[in-house]
Amino acid sequence: MDVLVRLFKSVANEKRIFLLETLLEKGEMRLDDLVFYVKLPYKTVSRNLKILEKSMLVKHRTKRGKVYYSTEGSPSLYYGKTLLKLIRHQQSKKKQRA
Repeated sequence: MDVLVRLFKSVANEKRIFLLETLLEKGEMRLDDLVFYVKLPYKTVSRNLKILEKSMLVKHRTKRGKVYYSTEGSPSLYYGKTLLKLIRHQQSKKKQRA
């Protein structure tokens, strides 16, 4: 149960959802490139990626001093994709009502 609570908390933030969606769409990205792509401050991106990593939704690796993040091989990736589908479905329902 603790894993589910952590998962829900980790995607209870629009910035983390955006970062997760970006990594799912683009694949592995260098941290600097991800910061540039999402147009958010470096500290914000780094802090939110650490939260996603603790929930096992993303993984990182370091190569030659550069940090790369991805969703590939993450144990909770299936849950992350499912949560994103649910969030998108709810958002589309809200837009239809408006």
